[in-house]
Amino acid sequence: MKNRYDVIIIGSGAAGFAAADRLFEYGVRDICIVTENVLYGTSRNAGSDKQTYYKLDLCSDGGDSALKMARDLFSGGSMNGTDALALSSDSIRCFMHLVELGVPFPKDAYGRYAGYKTDHDNTMRATSAGPLTSKYMTERLQRKVISDGTEILDGYTAVKLLVENNICGGVICLHGGKQIILKAGAVILCTGAPAAVYSRSVYPENQCGATGLAIEAGAQLSNFQEWQYGIASVKFRWNLSGSYQQVIPRYFSVGTDGKETEFLTEYGSADEMYSLVFLKGYQWPFDSQKTEGSSLIDILVFRELEKGRRVFIDYRKNPCDYCFEKLSDEAKEYLINAGGTGETPIERLYELNPKAIELYRSHSIDLYNEPLEIGVCAQHNNGGIRTDINSETAVKNLFACGEAAGKFGVYRPGGCALNDTQSGALRAAEYISKGIKSADIEGEVLPLPLFGSENNACEMLKKYSSLMSDCAGIYRDTEKIQALLQVLTELDENYFNTVTVKNENEYGDFYSFRLTLKSMEALCRTVLFSASHAGSRGGCICFEGGEKIPENTEYRKYITVTENDRVYFEKVKEIPDEKIAFEKLLKNMREEER
Repeated sequence: MKNRYDVIIIGSGAAGFAAADRLFEYGVRDICIVTENVLYGTSRNAGSDKQTYYKLDLCSDGGDSALKMARDLFSGGSMNGTDALALSSDSIRCFMHLVELGVPFPKDAYGRYAGYKTDHDNTMRATSAGPLTSKYMTERLQRKVISDGTEILDGYTAVKLLVENNICGGVICLHGGKQIILKAGAVILCTGAPAAVYSRSVYPENQCGATGLAIEAGAQLSNFQEWQYGIASVKFRWNLSGSYQQVIPRYFSVGTDGKETEFLTEYGSADEMYSLVFLKGYQWPFDSQKTEGSSLIDILVFRELEKGRRVFIDYRKNPCDYCFEKLSDEAKEYLINAGGTGETPIERLYELNPKAIELYRSHSIDLYNEPLEIGVCAQHNNGGIRTDINSETAVKNLFACGEAAGKFGVYRPGGCALNDTQSGALRAAEYISKGIKSADIEGEVLPLPLFGSENNACEMLKKYSSLMSDCAGIYRDTEKIQALLQVLTELDENYFNTVTVKNENEYGDFYSFRLTLKSMEALCRTVLFSASHAGSRGGCICFEGGEKIPENTEYRKYITVTENDRVYFEKVKEIPDEKIAFEKLLKNMREEER
């Protein structure tokens, strides 16, 4: 192992390996990947019914273009048109690169890659390699990176970026209880969302994220308040979307007395409520605009949890008063056409998607014999670290790709983040390969944690992430968030005198919670600012004094920027409308080659 590289990539998921792959292709070979554990992270350990990759439509006869796709991305609100156009323009190139690497996206005998509709989109741009699409992507990209000979530093935890005069020049890592300083001309963060800020989360438990690294380094955040939440199992963390809802399972809650209550029909008739359950398959993320539609299911689950009750989905028998003939026409037509007309939810699930049952069985959960405990869980951060069109942050030579980068605004079609793991990595690699001005920054020795009789870093993480889920998830109580922010800020200011671990083997817990704490603070600040201006929108409903704050849609024309303790709005960049002149682009390309 060396102590200096041209480029250091932090993270070993789909974005991290894509960045290494693209840098190698562009001729940048002095690179390394730093990862806490090469088998950790969301890309390798998360998925859904059909985990989606969002790209240009290649199959239907409606006609698609990068501009059309960019307009759909942009229409979700609070997204820069420049990012929308770049993401749509890169989507096919990146998709086909994954195909060539062996990701098994389905195609017909003529080579057409089929598509389907996804969340917040009515086109047929979505595609999937099944429930583990990002795992396949990560594995194929890793195989390519290993064959390239790229160095992978496994077991290294990044705890602080080296920044001087707003230029990033490396990272301090923990390895074997010791601090290691690694210098670089550029650093690329491919660490996903700061998943640990919420206790009720569908992110893998080993996914913490490292947004706090960028916050501490002085990077800006974009739309950090915009998250997606949805119904998921909590014993084995998994999205309960698609066929898991379309087969209309039984929802019930249990109190301390052990009595089961099928609570959905307390709020509407059986045929109405079960038709909404069916719609959750298409409309899995909670949407503040659908609270009288499918998102009512999320609200009712959340209310049961607020009462201190445990909530379950049961596939073993039909919900009370279930009658197929009384379902919506859409639900009946779908189940008939898909062949999902079995007598019980588990029979219907087997008919529609037997692998959905096998998935849980592989994690020691038998849907034939036990219910699934569920929650309304954080699933995706539409915001994150603010980057430009080349994936560079406000800190020079510091880049962010994939879900770590905050590009997606209020509403994003499902699968955009997988697209950006590839597009963002491609753009960062191309920009870095053209040459950057690096800085030689002296490393520093970080203060060591206090030793104590307990590891209170883990206890504090559990406590405050639970509070974040309670008051800053789909329901956001501004008074409770303000009180929580004050506590978090005081803890951050006294962190090294307050948080303890038992030995040097727990240094990772100490610094991981420190970075998550910084993300919690930033999220609370951004939520409070957005709630007071933009109100309830996207994946949340905001309250002040017990009253719902309505959305001011005017703020969909703005990006929410978080910079240190300051939060402000900035008008979105429109989609570029300049005409494409082939001859001019060809001339420019030839001049660059000289």
